[in-house]
Amino acid sequence: MRMQPVEKLPLRGIQLVLVLTLAALLVQSAFAAEFVGTNISSGQLLLVSPPNSSAMITTTGAQPSGLIFGPTQEIIYALSGAGTVHIYNPFTRTDTTLATGFTTPTYLTMEPACKSILVSDTGVNKIFRITLSTRVVTTLYNGTDKIQGLTYDNGGNLFAVDDQLNAIVQIDPATGAFLNQTPASSPLTAPEGLVFDYFTQQLFATSNSGQVLYEVPTNLLTVTTIPFTAEPTLHGIVSDNGGNLYIVGANATTGFLLQYSISTGVEKTLNTVPGLQDIALVISGPCPKSAGVLADACGGN
Repeated sequence: MRMQPVEKLPLRGIQLVLVLTLAALLVQSAFAAEFVGTNISSGQLLLVSPPNSSAMITTTGAQPSGLIFGPTQEIIYALSGAGTVHIYNPFTRTDTTLATGFTTPTYLTMEPACKSILVSDTGVNKIFRITLSTRVVTTLYNGTDKIQGLTYDNGGNLFAVDDQLNAIVQIDPATGAFLNQTPASSPLTAPEGLVFDYFTQQLFATSNSGQVLYEVPTNLLTVTTIPFTAEPTLHGIVSDNGGNLYIVGANATTGFLLQYSISTGVEKTLNTVPGLQDIALVISGPCPKSAGVLADACGGN
């Protein structure tokens, strides 16, 4: 599909938050949801509008990976190749470096009250916290395990994907200590992305090699494996909190936006987007002040 700059796309009225991203310069879409995504291959932020529409918002540095929406609807994203985290302001179309000094920042999540974010750095096995107002970086977790996807549930509990344990773990957001994990007898295969779904009150994780999704309750007592054969590799995941999950799939360098209906188990390919790595669902309204809508409203996977 031919990529084009967003500013050349036709205008239309829309109440979705990406009124934000393009300063009212939007693409037409018959689909109910739109997404912002990262193109890790070409170094771009994208507007992905199902079905079959994708447009460049802006170029970035090397290897943009995880992204979320900020408290005033800016786009916060990690540059794995540069070891930095950035904020892109869609109103002024300016990109600002939020923090530097990371090794391989990968996934992000907004914290309750939307005053800080967490960054998983897979290059040094750490989770960092960035305070948005001061841009101060502190270390939450400094251990031996490689952490990828991060999310909060509606009770303010923090969960993460642990590649070393092949598990989902619960982490104390104050100390970084592990509080709980999924059973060692039910290991996850190459887990990566993570989201809390308010529709089911469950956690869902992707596998980057197993062609499956994992459904896990917040007490982490069980792991349900869901076959998901749309593509061989799965990365980021978000929920619309209305019964649908949206997943980034990949086959070699070709990326796909995929949909999974939780109630029916139906998989659907919505878009083909080369280099797609992570997505954030476009929603309306400012960043909420409670964790109840947090992971998907402000971002998190």
